[in-house]
Amino acid sequence: MPSQPSLLAVVTAADNAPGPFAHAEATSHPKTWSEDHEDLYPFHLTRQDHDRGNVIPIGWFRPQVADLLLNHWPAEELGERHSLVVELDCVHFADWVLQDGMDGMDREMARLSKYMKDSGYFAECLDGWRGELYAVYGDLKSSYFSDGKATTASKAGRNHVFSLERAACAVFGLATYGVHMTAYEGEGENMKIWVPRRSATKATWPGKLDNSVAGGIPSGMTPFECLVKECHEEASLPEQLVRQRAKPAGVTTYFYVTEKGWLQPEIEYIYDLRLPHSASSDYSKLAPLDDEVESFKLMSVQEVISILHKDPTAFKPNCGLIIVDFLVRHGFVSAESEPNFIEITTRCHRNLAEYVAMPLLK
Repeated sequence: MPSQPSLLAVVTAADNAPGPFAHAEATSHPKTWSEDHEDLYPFHLTRQDHDRGNVIPIGWFRPQVADLLLNHWPAEELGERHSLVVELDCVHFADWVLQDGMDGMDREMARLSKYMKDSGYFAECLDGWRGELYAVYGDLKSSYFSDGKATTASKAGRNHVFSLERAACAVFGLATYGVHMTAYEGEGENMKIWVPRRSATKATWPGKLDNSVAGGIPSGMTPFECLVKECHEEASLPEQLVRQRAKPAGVTTYFYVTEKGWLQPEIEYIYDLRLPHSASSDYSKLAPLDDEVESFKLMSVQEVISILHKDPTAFKPNCGLIIVDFLVRHGFVSAESEPNFIEITTRCHRNLAEYVAMPLLK
């Protein structure tokens, strides 16, 4: 009897980090996490945070990044004082940076990241420079908060510690955040999903299938307001339609590692949008507005599932995971139809709080 086809390969294309590799206890050595035994340095706000042993890092440094800061610090460009301190067991901000709170971290991380980009370091990450800032969050157990250094209020969240160019986040192993929406018509066997194809000129994943609407959340913007913006820019959807019909459907959390080994823990806020009947005056087709999408196609659920089974890499990796999550939530993938159902549902919601601090938006 032939084995049942599985969608597990679609999910593991996005959630591909070995783990868990992080344990919240002080050690005398960096964490070893991969088959290649690459040592990672937990990135903390303060030295005390690592010593306490119960504070979750804000990110993770790879050895080549730590080596640049420790042994090749660009004093001529950035000054003699190191803004980040590399120790045997962790990386943390220098006290003089923390004295200026969020402003200090914003300033020094921006200077360091721009130096790396301009000097050609870590080009596989920094060549994608967007000029767009992402929010970075810290564990409220950090001494940064308890010692009163966190004096700047932020609309990005009460544990927002600094903002950083989005392309640089992977260099420092920082978590990133986005919104993904699946637009569909009908229900049950008659459901059809709007599936875009990414532009062939996109710098990342050109020509791959995507979620109906998706985008990173700029620092200071709420997930839903980001969604409204992306729906207009990517799919020509009217604001009123999105505000009335887009429904929050939770989050997906996964830990992606690039082909070059860069760490990208990612949290995506998920939305569903059921379009009104095509005969309704409120109906709106999805159509490209900017140059990021080549075309949209309305596909039956079975056509989408067939594509995923035939080619687990047909979608951009995180978009494949999110469409599988949609299929699970709407009952098209179940324990009876999917042999790896438990692992799939678990890996669509990986506990990233074991690895990096999570945002507290209120």
